Amino acid sequence: MLKQLSRLPGEGCRHWQGGRCLCEEHRNPGLDQGNVCAVIDRLGRAFDDFALRADNLGLPDAQAKALWQARFPALLAKEGNCQDYLPGDTTSFPDCAHIAGDLCLLALPPCPGRCRRFLTRHGA
Repeated sequence: MLKQLSRLPGEGCRHWQGGRCLCEEHRNPGLDQGNVCAVIDRLGRAFDDFALRADNLGLPDAQAKALWQARFPALLAKEGNCQDYLPGDTTSFPDCAHIAGDLCLLALPPCPGRCRRFLTRHGA
C-alpha cells in the first residue's frame, strides 16, 4: 500500500508569513509593485499629490497639515476600502491581517511548504 507523502509546513522559514512565500520579495524588495497593498498605494499617491500641490501653493506646514487632516477622513472613506480586508490584531493602520509592511500577502504566492529555499528564521 502506497502512502502519499506531504511536505512539511513552511512555518519557521524566514520567507514564510501568513501562509505566503516572501522569498522573491526578500531577494528584490519593491521590484514587483503589484505586491503593494492597493489601499496603501492609493492613499500614498493621494498624499503625494496633495503635498505637491501644497508645496506649489507655498502653504506653510501647519496649514498644509490642517488641510490634510480635514480631507483625510473623506479620502479614507473613498479610497480605503478593500474587498479582502480582514481585521488584524494591531493598532497600526490599516490593521489588516493580510498586510506585511506595505505588502498585501494575498498578492504573494502561497507557501508550498518546506522547499529548497527554506531558511530558518534564526539563520541556522
